[in-house]
Amino acid sequence: MTSDLLIGDLANLPIGVLVCELTKGPPDPRKELVITYQNPFASALLGASPTSTTSLLLRDIPLLQSLTETAFAVLETGVSLTTELFDQDKGQRIDCSLHRVKGKCVFYVKTDTAKTTKSNNQPDRTDNYLIESLRASNQLFQAVIDTIPSGLALLQPIRQNGTIVDFKYLVNNPVNSAITGLSQEAILKQPLLVLFPHLLHNGLFRMMVEVALTGEAQHIQLQDQLPSGAFWGNFSMVRVGENVLFTVHDITRLKQVEDELRQTNAELEQRVANRSAEVRHLSALQRAILQYAGLAITVIDTNGIIQLVNPAMEDLTGYSTDELIGKVTPSSLREPVSHQQRLDQLKPDLNNAVLEGDELVRAFVTKNNFLRRENTLLSKNGQAIPVLSTVSGLYDDEQKLIGFVDIITDISHLKAIEQALVQANQRSQLATRAGKLSIWEWNLLTDEILLDENFYTYYDLPDNTRIYCLDDIKQLVHPDDLRHFNQYIQEVSIGQKPFDVEFRIILPITKTIHYIKADGSFIHNEEGLGNRMIGILWDRTSERQAGQALRASEQRYRSLVDHLKEIVFQTDANGLWIYLNPAWEEVTGFANRESVGTFFLDYIFPEDRISTIQLFEAIRKNQKLLVQHTIRYIHKDGGYRWIDVHAQVMLDNRRVMTGITGTLTDITERKKAEEAIIESEQRFRDIAENVDEIFWIRDINEPRFTYINRAYEKFTGQLAESIYKNSLLFLDFIVEEDRARVMNYFVRNGKDSSFQFRARHQNGSIRHLDVKLFKVDNDEGVLIRRIGVATDVTTAIEKELIMEESLQKERTLNVLKSQFISTASHEFRTPLTVISSSVELVKYYTDSNPGNPSVINKHLNTISKKVTSLNNLIDDTLAISKIDNGKIEIKVELTDLVSIIDSIVTFSFSDRDDNRHVERIIVGTPVAVSIDKKLTDHVITNLLSNAFKFSTQNPVLTINFQQEDITVAVSDKGIGIPAKDIPDLFGKFFRASNASGFQGTGLGLAICQEYITLQKGRISLDSKEGVGTTFTIFLGKNISYPQTTLKSCG
Repeated sequence: MTSDLLIGDLANLPIGVLVCELTKGPPDPRKELVITYQNPFASALLGASPTSTTSLLLRDIPLLQSLTETAFAVLETGVSLTTELFDQDKGQRIDCSLHRVKGKCVFYVKTDTAKTTKSNNQPDRTDNYLIESLRASNQLFQAVIDTIPSGLALLQPIRQNGTIVDFKYLVNNPVNSAITGLSQEAILKQPLLVLFPHLLHNGLFRMMVEVALTGEAQHIQLQDQLPSGAFWGNFSMVRVGENVLFTVHDITRLKQVEDELRQTNAELEQRVANRSAEVRHLSALQRAILQYAGLAITVIDTNGIIQLVNPAMEDLTGYSTDELIGKVTPSSLREPVSHQQRLDQLKPDLNNAVLEGDELVRAFVTKNNFLRRENTLLSKNGQAIPVLSTVSGLYDDEQKLIGFVDIITDISHLKAIEQALVQANQRSQLATRAGKLSIWEWNLLTDEILLDENFYTYYDLPDNTRIYCLDDIKQLVHPDDLRHFNQYIQEVSIGQKPFDVEFRIILPITKTIHYIKADGSFIHNEEGLGNRMIGILWDRTSERQAGQALRASEQRYRSLVDHLKEIVFQTDANGLWIYLNPAWEEVTGFANRESVGTFFLDYIFPEDRISTIQLFEAIRKNQKLLVQHTIRYIHKDGGYRWIDVHAQVMLDNRRVMTGITGTLTDITERKKAEEAIIESEQRFRDIAENVDEIFWIRDINEPRFTYINRAYEKFTGQLAESIYKNSLLFLDFIVEEDRARVMNYFVRNGKDSSFQFRARHQNGSIRHLDVKLFKVDNDEGVLIRRIGVATDVTTAIEKELIMEESLQKERTLNVLKSQFISTASHEFRTPLTVISSSVELVKYYTDSNPGNPSVINKHLNTISKKVTSLNNLIDDTLAISKIDNGKIEIKVELTDLVSIIDSIVTFSFSDRDDNRHVERIIVGTPVAVSIDKKLTDHVITNLLSNAFKFSTQNPVLTINFQQEDITVAVSDKGIGIPAKDIPDLFGKFFRASNASGFQGTGLGLAICQEYITLQKGRISLDSKEGVGTTFTIFLGKNISYPQTTLKSCG
């Protein structure tokens, strides 16, 4: 047993339902369980009066005293429990289950006769009592079967080889016999299909088999054909044990009422449509009256003074607006004699001899709503104009009379043709009263046809379209109706039967289609021959169009309902679905066919059912007529959907509830969105309240803060509430020199902006704040809020100042270093030049006087090498200085790289004392390269010099013309470079740890790398100590420079 048993009418459930809730009762402060509801079954079973439940405690019921602590446990844990009670007085066992439902403890109790045993201490009369009770129950059951207003039968399946092939009647009540037209004995003797073989075809037998096999109840409404005749039935089938309980309720009269109601609704809709057309016509007529000058209009106040006239009135009378408004009454514009005569005609209706003049008119209109009559108007020049005057009252929205309006039509031009119009009007009235369009005559001998003038007037047909014979009629008949028309004419001519046909005609001028109904009969002569017919024509166009419009309207309504995203529903008075549109299946997953006929509470989420039951009970008691609330409906695949319910009670003429109708709107996604917004707002606050930046939101219409985070309080020491009260309070902690600029940014609603200002921290220090202001627009681009973020950048600014000061010092040192190098290089070069010149002179004199040249030459060679080494040092130092100061000039031009390298090898490395030479290798097809010849010459010369210096074998120079890059590699098999020295090898003044025995400055490779980088290339090395070294230069094929000669920027 679960909380699902709460479904339905609790008062009528065949089980006991008792609801308790916690309270505190004096004088003991401990919690008690007070009974707030129990249905009659529970009251009878537990021995408690239903009227005493408002003050009855759970422990006051003897049978439930032992379950008090159990109820407390269920309320605390939410775990449902089941137990068994024994009623000693009645000798019966009671099944009891406890559940927690929305904070309350719900008891479900029922007797279990299968478990009820007779106590050994009970006297023998208990068995007699039970037998009598059983006999009484059987009599009651038989009385219910015999008197229930529905047909009822209990059917036992008949199986062959495990398959149900038929059913046998076990029980049949008199109503079922009356419905079927068969006697009780006849039904009980024969199987179901023998009695009613048609059940195999209308689906009822199949549904009975499904109920017997699956246990799932079936409900259906259908029209059945029985020996007693055709009738509509509401069929229900429920499995009882192995049998099927079959009930049918005769709803034939209900269906007839539905058909009558549908017909009545259609007629009502037609009348509404006709009335709407009349209203639209009247509205158009009113607009036409005010728009066109054919009608003269005068508005009079309650005192009879003219307050408004239209231009047509001015034209008709010859008076201007200024001569009429506020100055005269309508009587002053009338011919006195005839006007007085017409006033006298009003007196009998009013029965007031005191009233005179315009007072009579106003009183008559007030009493009768309007006055329409012919009158004679006097123009300014004295002309008498016959007019038709219609006076009616003007009322405000509260139906208070505020004046009168007089609509005047000049009818002078109508008087000349009045007689003709009277005659035409008489015929038109005659035709209208008879519902006819025209009277026709047909001479079958001459085929001559005569139509009266009303036909031509009604359709506004000219004289050249008049009808004289049957062929003229056929010219107007719609092509699709012509065959039927001809056939009918022939049958009438031959069979001498009355003329009764409907067909369409197409008017020759307007080409519009009209529906015509023609009725007629033969006129027999004295010999009894019918050679003439006379009849009446009706125009049925309006009725036909109205019928088509009604069908189209019904189709549109059905299509609209079927395509609505909202669920449109209707239940009967008991809450059973009787209509659900297709949206039901889309929202809940339950098919319409399986839902119709079931209880609506079956689909409501369990936790929402008690409140819904209470609401439903209030509706059934006419305490509520309109319902709007939000609950959860279960989904067939699991889970639930949030539904917005709009429902209205349907009442009959006696104000008795007949059902409920309304819509169910799925708002699950909206609920999720609302939850997401709440979660997003919480995330925003979690972030905003825990960051160091000051964050705020302000109003877009005035300089007012709507939110500021806690960082503001930490910085200023002011509470956020204070700035909400005084939005300018924040200026107090801003340095005075920056306040005006900050205020200027704060009050304007311009574009996004950023700025910095200084502020005083609550610890007294001056801090630098970086502010970013930006605006937030909605989807339509409308500004909805202004947001600001202030970040403390004091530390960054201080570091920036320190770095700027350090950079300035470094620049100063670099200038001093460059000046020193330049001066020192100049001072080195001057004596070196003198030494070099002297060495040359010594060599000259030694060559001229060879005494002991070997010793002298040795020292001279030593001096020359040192001078050359010192010159190289000075050249490298000057080159590094130029690189550091960005004074290297680059002259790029397309160059034959192979030719440049051959020239270097030839002039610098082809005539060595040790007879070593450069081994050159070319890979690929040579192409011109954009390089600086001088810088490239220096780099390759330096790399080859190092290769000869640190190796005893021939260096190898490889030029590789690849698709993307051109590379120049210089390899040697010398001492190699230790791995630990390779990362620093291109540093200034750095030398490898194993190169101390070789002369060098430590600047050559640094200069090479800078020269190659300036040409947008790169240099790499691959070396292994004791094996050898390879330096590789990477040059692009097409290097783009902004100009031919570039100056390095350092």
